[in-house]
Amino acid sequence: MKIFKFLIVISVINLIIIFQTSLHNRYLMASDIRNGETIFRNVCAGCHVRGGSVVLKGSKSLKLSDLEKRGIADVISITKIANDGIGFMKGYKNKLKDGEDKVLAQWIIQNAEKGWE
Repeated sequence: MKIFKFLIVISVINLIIIFQTSLHNRYLMASDIRNGETIFRNVCAGCHVRGGSVVLKGSKSLKLSDLEKRGIADVISITKIANDGIGFMKGYKNKLKDGEDKVLAQWIIQNAEKGWE
């Protein structure tokens, strides 16, 4: 009888753990990747304020004309720069979750094409 009660208790504990884990994973999946604007605000806006303008002298802007002059007006280039950095800018691959680099790059390109309205 004690073994039966023990097995029931273990089964209930396992069910609780599985249920909580699945809820936790669902929550993480829903909030795992931030949107481009949030990523930009949290990671990039310290130097690239007001629509891609730059705070630090000698840094490059994110205006479409500047990106085109430098040959980086595409998602692949911006993704690489976001991860590895360029010039004075350090890379942020440690701060960006899986996929956020591409989300950020797409958002930057879209806003550069709109003129950072």
